[in-house]
Amino acid sequence: MIFLLGTNSHKIKTGTIDNVVCPSCRAITKLNYSVHSRYTQITLIPVFPVDKYAVVTCEKCNYSIELDDLDESTLSKLASENNNLKSPIWMFFGSFVIICSVFYGLYSYFKFDSETNLFIKKPMIEDVYYYKDSKGYYSTFRIDKVSKDSIFATQNQYQTDLPYAIKEIDKPENYSNSKIIYSKKELLKSYDEGEIISIKRN
Repeated sequence: MIFLLGTNSHKIKTGTIDNVVCPSCRAITKLNYSVHSRYTQITLIPVFPVDKYAVVTCEKCNYSIELDDLDESTLSKLASENNNLKSPIWMFFGSFVIICSVFYGLYSYFKFDSETNLFIKKPMIEDVYYYKDSKGYYSTFRIDKVSKDSIFATQNQYQTDLPYAIKEIDKPENYSNSKIIYSKKELLKSYDEGEIISIKRN
């Protein structure tokens, strides 16, 4: 998926200021203004607002006036009318999603780690162990039988050098006739040393 980072703006207020001398036509007239909130977006999803800006035009000559061309009195009126103006809450939608994703990721990680810690102490038939061998490759084995002191398992015939690809080789047809036996103490030792990464239990 391609993520596009950029900015956009949204009009959040319009208004007028009476009895102002237009810097362009020099007439005493009304100035129409609109306040816009600029926000950062990722692929059209608003993340957070970054600033606000005003667009000011003369009602008589329709000239677009730069804020630097306005006198202090007019600038003061413009500021006072928009002093407490806030950006819409929806502009924070992306930030909300990101924060929720981070918290969910942390929750899943600690929950997953807690489950693995529990499963390693009480192995069961059909448990699938994800592990990393001494050469740095990742694979799995599936428990076929559990005795008082040991487990009997079938080795996955495939390996991968990428940890996130282990799930792709964890398929029933990939378990060969290669049988392995671990004592429960050996399992605990492998887990403590980081060789056993996780345990899948249906």
